[in-house]
Amino acid sequence: MTEKNLTKENRKLHEKLDPRYKKVYEDILIYIRVNTSSESHETEAALNTLLKKIIQTQREGGSITSVTGEDYRAYADSLIEKLPQRNILRLASFLALILVGLNLIFDYLIQIFFRLIDSAALSTTLVVIQFTLEMIITAALVIGFIYAIFHTFRQIAFKAWPAWKEYGLYFLIGFGFFLLYMFLNILLTSIDSGPSFEVNMFLIVLLGIILLALGILGFYRNK
Repeated sequence: MTEKNLTKENRKLHEKLDPRYKKVYEDILIYIRVNTSSESHETEAALNTLLKKIIQTQREGGSITSVTGEDYRAYADSLIEKLPQRNILRLASFLALILVGLNLIFDYLIQIFFRLIDSAALSTTLVVIQFTLEMIITAALVIGFIYAIFHTFRQIAFKAWPAWKEYGLYFLIGFGFFLLYMFLNILLTSIDSGPSFEVNMFLIVLLGIILLALGILGFYRNK
């Protein structure tokens, strides 16, 4: 059976699950999706086998633990070991390129807009060290944030936490990275020495577009 057909069948089988079985399957599904490569025939085949086992157990009135055991996470990990692994750092790197590109595009387009209103020159002075460090730090923080989110998800998966506690933890992680970004950005503004040169802002926007395109291309090829 092709991957596309497996995906369709899995959706149909998913809808046949009773709520008590569906909740456990969906938790395992999300955990597997996060930890394995998407659009994988092996992953869809493993999910198909799991769904059929659960449905058979459902028909017989058995417990979901007869399929998965008491430790849902351990069972999910045993499935993941046989599947194509998701490279989180590579995925995060492409997302970092996307966000760095978007940051350059919007930042300098806004500056261009106001300079056009004021009939000011569209060139700016780039301090090479400051500009380079800003892109590196932004990319590093994005990679760190995504890795932290994935790692946190793995640690709290299958725990009976209320939604406010789970999303609150994600918020605190995001807020922490935001504060770190702001702090480092303030430090960067104090760097005004080193090589510098005049450059048209449209060239920086073009650089942002190139980084954005590379990030999107890499993301969809490696998701």
